[in-house]
Amino acid sequence: MNITQQMGVFQQPANRNNSGMNLLVLGSGAIGSVFGGFLAKAGHHVCLIGRHAHLEAIKDQGLIIEGIWGRHVVKNMAGYESLAALKEKETALFDAVLLTVKSYDTESVLQALLACFHEPPPIVSLQNGLGNIEKIEARAGKEKTIGGRVIFGVEFMEPGRVNVTVSADKTMLGGLAGGIDRSFVERLARELTAAGILSEATDDINKYIWGKVLYNCALNGLATLLNVHYGALLASDSTREIMHQVVTEIFHVLRAYGITLDWREPEEYTELLFTTLVPRTFDHHPSMLQDILRHKRTEIDALNEAVVQMGREQGLDLPYNWAITKLIKAQEALNRRP
Repeated sequence: MNITQQMGVFQQPANRNNSGMNLLVLGSGAIGSVFGGFLAKAGHHVCLIGRHAHLEAIKDQGLIIEGIWGRHVVKNMAGYESLAALKEKETALFDAVLLTVKSYDTESVLQALLACFHEPPPIVSLQNGLGNIEKIEARAGKEKTIGGRVIFGVEFMEPGRVNVTVSADKTMLGGLAGGIDRSFVERLARELTAAGILSEATDDINKYIWGKVLYNCALNGLATLLNVHYGALLASDSTREIMHQVVTEIFHVLRAYGITLDWREPEEYTELLFTTLVPRTFDHHPSMLQDILRHKRTEIDALNEAVVQMGREQGLDLPYNWAITKLIKAQEALNRRP
């Protein structure tokens, strides 16, 4: 999807209340649809930027959200295929932009956003991987940057319908040091919680983002290569050992950069992963696997590859993360063959 060129699809007035927020969801795939849908259902004015087929289905039947959080049909949203089309129709200022595009699209989408809105509202990264909040800060400034850690799983079933499959923990939101006022982050977390997505503000969002990176790097590539759900990775000593080695390598990187998390040793995190986090998300298939099956690009560059690059800068060799990266890239290349 080229969100800077396509035309708008539909508009539907939202049931706005006096305290509701005016929100733009930039990248209305699986995760973006859930955030936008629940917020619109709670009475906020939500504009979606997404693909034609998805927006057409929402126009016809409403956005259908199914899964562990119940079944919801949400119709009180506005949908557009481009920022240019949105700007022609939406005159009110947005309170926040929820950035839910793939990590490899972050830079181009921010460029398009700032071309339409020279003074953007706060931008909230609800994405996977490393580097997203740094790109927002570089483009919009730290006073407009909010990072998010999202650790519930959603599958895109078909245009207009998504399925919430698992949830490991609450969503965490946080600004950068010396950046946006914490009260705004707290308000956004309260609104999300009231809408049905349990959320909390933090002063150390990087800690949570790195925790999600550990989780994703250990699970996503391996589950994708084996074409299995997360829980299946616990059934083999071989896969357990690979996950442990991936985590151990990332801890070497964390120590080299002076980054501290809630776990002192990789064994602590691996124990949590095997006994708590994977069981909570047992049946989930990673979005990386869904991307491969749909012959799409994955986010491996912002996950295992990003860790490998950071390790190289410190003279560290990360063979397990390197191998997973190369195997996923090989699968991407095979998908591109005629």
